[in-house]
Amino acid sequence: MKKMKRYNPNTFNAMHAAVAFLLFLAMMEGVSHAFTRLFEAVYRSGRTVTDIVPYMCLQSVVIALGLAAITIVMCLIARSNVLSGGGFLLRKGHGVEMLIAAVGTVGMATLFSPLADSFSTSFEQLQRGLGLSSSSLDPELIGSSGWLILYAFLLSTVLPAIFEELLFRGVILRGFLQFGKAAAVILSAVLFALAHGNVDQLIYQFLLGAAMGYLYLETRNLAVCCVVHFTNNFFVTASSLIYSGAAERAGNTAVYLSITEIMFVLIGAVCLISALIYFIKHAARSLKKPEQSHAEVCAMFVVPDPVFGPRTEETPWFSTGRLATTDGEEKRFSLGGANSQRLNRGAKFLPVAIAFGVGLVWSIVGILLVFLGI
Repeated sequence: MKKMKRYNPNTFNAMHAAVAFLLFLAMMEGVSHAFTRLFEAVYRSGRTVTDIVPYMCLQSVVIALGLAAITIVMCLIARSNVLSGGGFLLRKGHGVEMLIAAVGTVGMATLFSPLADSFSTSFEQLQRGLGLSSSSLDPELIGSSGWLILYAFLLSTVLPAIFEELLFRGVILRGFLQFGKAAAVILSAVLFALAHGNVDQLIYQFLLGAAMGYLYLETRNLAVCCVVHFTNNFFVTASSLIYSGAAERAGNTAVYLSITEIMFVLIGAVCLISALIYFIKHAARSLKKPEQSHAEVCAMFVVPDPVFGPRTEETPWFSTGRLATTDGEEKRFSLGGANSQRLNRGAKFLPVAIAFGVGLVWSIVGILLVFLGI
């Protein structure tokens, strides 16, 4: 008989999600303050910074470590696991889902990146019109050394794809599932967009976060979201280099640039439509026959029995989203050891609303301060 794999069915609630976002904001504030102090120390020493990219690389690593620390802390508090808990699994052998998700991401980035660029141009014009200083980096401080390649194609693509997904989809989205799937996708996407602190990319980041949230709930596999996040970051970086190279070679010829843009749009449309068709069929199949989606992976519960003592009960992973009770007794689960712990209950709405509101106001104020150049 094939040995069944088991996982921890405990999951996060909405308070865990709200607290995780507050910790994220505090961590980002601390990192920003620390690097501001670092630059002040460099300037006081009399040194001149001619290449800021090494500092950007260091900052990316520090932020990734901070994201990992927050995720670990929330896992310990909730007694859960972002990779294999509460009905979600980091599964192998699902290359097709990841490939199609990556293809769809290329299409989405191609079609919606111009929207972000248009917003960016509009906000820069608004800043100039209001006499505000732009927060964009000085191009003269961005060198062309190996640090730039390391940052552009590794640190700004791989690290966020892993550690941001662990927090925003693994903890925050799963916590907001307490209010339903639609609410979880929308709320986590809003926080994901605000977390980037970039007013001109709010809409695009929201759409990307919503797409990754949907894919996470549909595939119940965090690796798919990591692939989508990486593909988006890598494609945006690579396409900007391709487009700028085409503009340079063509000498800014309008016809050549128009042909390049049309090709990108057509390829993007084909990629996005193909991905939509695949995942719509995937969703329909999952609704009809959920038991065919890795039903061999089971959760093991410890059910109290007043007559014969505790007994174990196994349930397929896809049906463990909401646990039923047996004769009024709350089911308990095994953490892999001799001790059992009670499942996390849903958080009360008012404390969650307060914590969520604080995080929302904090992040919005931060974005406004950046826009105003303060």
